[in-house]
Amino acid sequence: MDGRLVRQLSEIGDASEGDVIKELEHVLTNAAGGSLTVKAARDTFTKVLGKVRGGDMQVIGRKTEDMAVMISLKDLAALIRSSAKNMSFGSALDEVGFAPLGRRIKIRPGVDQSPLRRPGKARTVARGMGM
Repeated sequence: MDGRLVRQLSEIGDASEGDVIKELEHVLTNAAGGSLTVKAARDTFTKVLGKVRGGDMQVIGRKTEDMAVMISLKDLAALIRSSAKNMSFGSALDEVGFAPLGRRIKIRPGVDQSPLRRPGKARTVARGMGM
């Protein structure tokens, strides 16, 4: 699988759904060397299948919303492995829905630390504790 194609596909993931489809059409059509009509793919299916088994991909269809992509299982597995490796730590956090606290937490060295409190909560300090 072409490393440049993997990089381009991994960059598309951050766009909105409509933009993803348009970008996928552009990237995959360029990688495949153009698209075939459904009729042309049907008439030359054996040739198209040989091309796909040989490591190329083929885009079929003319309308963006109706396009299909033929790719070998081996190339699909390589594409999945490559895209999984390229995920940054920030992307992984975004994927699981991480939301930062919104402020910096300062922790002093030592054993007897007071528990962290959320902002806006009333602080109750017992007399004689020296806080």
